[in-house]
Amino acid sequence: MYFTLIISAQQLLSVSNLLKSRVTSYIQDVLTPETLFIAVKVLVVGIILLVSTIYLYLFFKKRNYFFQERVRKHLEPLISYIIMEETTEGLEIPRNVVTILKNPFAIQFTIDEIISCKKNFSGIVALQLVELYERLGLKKYSLNKIKNKRWYVKARGIQELYLMEQKEHLKTIYHNTNSKNEFVRMEAQTGVIHLTGFPGLRFLDVISYPITEWQQLKLLEQLRQFPDKEDISEKIPNWLLSKNATVVVFVLKLVDEYQYFSLRNEVINCLVHPEQTVRSQAFKTVLRLEDERTSMVLLGYFNKEPYRNQSYILDALKPIASEKETGFLTGLLDHPNDLIKLKAAIVLATSSENGLHIIEKKAAEQAEPYLRIYKHILSVK
Repeated sequence: MYFTLIISAQQLLSVSNLLKSRVTSYIQDVLTPETLFIAVKVLVVGIILLVSTIYLYLFFKKRNYFFQERVRKHLEPLISYIIMEETTEGLEIPRNVVTILKNPFAIQFTIDEIISCKKNFSGIVALQLVELYERLGLKKYSLNKIKNKRWYVKARGIQELYLMEQKEHLKTIYHNTNSKNEFVRMEAQTGVIHLTGFPGLRFLDVISYPITEWQQLKLLEQLRQFPDKEDISEKIPNWLLSKNATVVVFVLKLVDEYQYFSLRNEVINCLVHPEQTVRSQAFKTVLRLEDERTSMVLLGYFNKEPYRNQSYILDALKPIASEKETGFLTGLLDHPNDLIKLKAAIVLATSSENGLHIIEKKAAEQAEPYLRIYKHILSVK
């Protein structure tokens, strides 16, 4: 055995020496003066390209900065005059402004500056800034953007038009509310609301693409800028029947936000909608339009809903349930899901005078899990 180990060690040593010699030979073949020289040249060229790229980037950035400052210097007297005088009467457009606005970069910067200023002002000043935008001939550039095939240019053009209150181009904006591109249609939908308020919601009649959660929030926020709510209750029932589920969800939020109590039955009908997202929002809206039937209505749909909605219903019932729901809630104590049992027990204990006794009796019959549920309710009661 000792002899075998010696032979194995010698074999390993010979293999190791062979590998060492081959690696050494390979390094000598590769690391020739010629290959080292080529590697150095590649490294030098790479460094030169990197430095050149950084230099050009900083150069153009600096040049753009000074160009923007020059444009801003020409615009400041015009904007200051409007802010101070609250009128454009007597305001002359200097020749150097007309000249500089032949540059496409200057045009876009000027539009952005006027829009930025308008966001900070309201009333007469905002209207005069719109007039300045029109007098400088900037409207045509925004309109040209809408004709552009690139979605981000088109979306920007729509935004510029509605922020500058160009109501005469409402039809053009409206045509884009069902655009294939998400960002274009989002700007168009926001635009028609911005320009017309509640009547702008007529795009809900035609859109076939989804309204994202973020867009729904934006539209509701846009509507809050119009304190005089216009009655759209006649249109809402048709919107609630839309094939576009996201339209139904948004309209349910609208009913919730503006408390259309007269549409309670139409909202209740949405509780059987095939889309779960619609049903979930319908439950929330029904609760916001609460009346004496609400508990009974919610429990009537309870067994048809998935766990998430069942849990939500029980949480919502806690402050509004009454003795009438005692029998149904008692039955839920035998639900296969322990969390549903717990939530049902909590509602039962708060809504029924005999609720705690029912749970105590259940715990006496079957300790697990009812004893834990009973103790939990006592600890939080």
